[in-house]
Amino acid sequence: MSIKLVRNQINKFLGTETPEVLAVRGEWGVGKTFTWNKFLEDAKNEGRIALKRYAYASLFGCNSLDNLKLKIFEQVIDTSTIGVKPNIETFRKSIESLTVGRNILKFIPSLPSFKNANISLLLDSLAFLSLNKIIICIDDVERKGDNFKIRDLLGFISLLKEQKDCKIIIILNSEPLNNSEDNDLKVYREKVIDIELLFDPTPEECTEIAISSVNYCSLQIKEFSKKLEIKNIRIIKKILRLSDQLESLLKKYEPELIYQALHSMTLLALCYFKQGNDKIPDYDYIKNIGYKILYGLNAKEATIQEKEWNSFLRKYSFYHIDEFDLEIAKAIENGFFNEVSLLAEADKLNAKIIADKSENSFSEAWEKYHNTFANNQEEVVISLYDSFKKNVQYISPINLNGTVKLFRYLSENEKADKLIDFYINNRKNNKVIFDLKDSPFANHIDDPKIIERFNCENKCSGDDRSPEEVISSLAAKNGWSQNDIEILSALTVDDFYQIFISQNGKHLSLWVDACLQFAQINNASVEEKMISNKTIEALVKIGKQSSLNARRVAKFGIIIEGDI
Repeated sequence: MSIKLVRNQINKFLGTETPEVLAVRGEWGVGKTFTWNKFLEDAKNEGRIALKRYAYASLFGCNSLDNLKLKIFEQVIDTSTIGVKPNIETFRKSIESLTVGRNILKFIPSLPSFKNANISLLLDSLAFLSLNKIIICIDDVERKGDNFKIRDLLGFISLLKEQKDCKIIIILNSEPLNNSEDNDLKVYREKVIDIELLFDPTPEECTEIAISSVNYCSLQIKEFSKKLEIKNIRIIKKILRLSDQLESLLKKYEPELIYQALHSMTLLALCYFKQGNDKIPDYDYIKNIGYKILYGLNAKEATIQEKEWNSFLRKYSFYHIDEFDLEIAKAIENGFFNEVSLLAEADKLNAKIIADKSENSFSEAWEKYHNTFANNQEEVVISLYDSFKKNVQYISPINLNGTVKLFRYLSENEKADKLIDFYINNRKNNKVIFDLKDSPFANHIDDPKIIERFNCENKCSGDDRSPEEVISSLAAKNGWSQNDIEILSALTVDDFYQIFISQNGKHLSLWVDACLQFAQINNASVEEKMISNKTIEALVKIGKQSSLNARRVAKFGIIIEGDI
């Protein structure tokens, strides 16, 4: 039965004073009570309730008719205050509504045992006198005490209708009671209940009832709930409550992370709170799901049930679970988030998302090269160069190598070398990427300068001294350490050139001599010879800049032919 039809019947029920009994029956958690309260409050706001008083009574733990009578009496409120919880003032008005109410209020305090006695026994008999022309909602029938029989309850409801001119709505679960009680319900319901509505809303109707706000999180949960065909409003409400906490915790993170949190939370909550529905994957299965089973790589290992669950998950676009999702799962189990561990995992995932987005941004720059035959070399170079520098923190060594190779092919060697320098200077906080020995991408990096610079950075990962500091140290002492040799041998000719050309002062000659000294050693190592050879090449480059510099480098034994 559609929500619209249920609403129409409830409105008709509330709109007359005619005594009658209405039953609303549906599965556990579909929102029968929630919907009744919503439609009741809507009717109150629109002035469509005929009777003047209303009471809600849950039978949870109720063991007798006397308990129920008093419970109804305690809960009576004026229909104009529907939506306000009963309190001491509404209770006082209920007593005053009795014909002898005011006299009772004066009389009760004078009883000798008033201060020590429970006055409920006195009120039990008086309470029933006040139950005239009231709308009474009786809920949680399946949770009543064992001593309170269903036939007694239905007999009392019949009496309220026939003798007290009340309108009663009974909220029933579709699940049967125990055998004897269920049989009595079947026998007496036909005699007592005038109208019985089957409350079986669609997932779309459930989300419309449960979710009224229009913020991002609520709208996403509404869509996810529809996709999962969630018909349990209690589950949707639990998800909404957790999403309110998530919204404030994750507001600084990328939209993709928040989307994943809500997407995973809706699924995990459904699986955790599911009530015997085999079509919904087991909660533990979700928490331990792997790529191989889900993608069918080990299809023979999956049971028929698991294959059905995998299909369910694929339709929901859920392919694996990560550490961030597991933090969401803990919150579903406990009812709250461990903020420290949640945000720790959120930071990791957020960095990955940013990296993925940056890689995509860099890929878009490459499209100017791949996706056209236009004569746009300058545009390609500028686009790749700028995008590379913008996204350097998230570009892999493989992409560095590819970009450098393209630049060298296009005779943009200077820009290629600058990109290598820029990459290394901005990725020093992640030294592991410079270790090519055990790297999975080592075989894909073939630019000699990248290999040389990476090896240098890897060797020097434990020594934070700059090349200038090392050369200054060599000039000031007789001797050197292996770290000194590793740092200087990893420098390029251009590195030495930039170091020498940027220095001014008496120490310059000492620095040049310190770097050239290895050429005088008979048993110099390969690395030591590299230092002197690169120093000589750098000095030749300097000497060729001008006749004056040619004369300057001559004192170090560097002869520039034709420029002296």
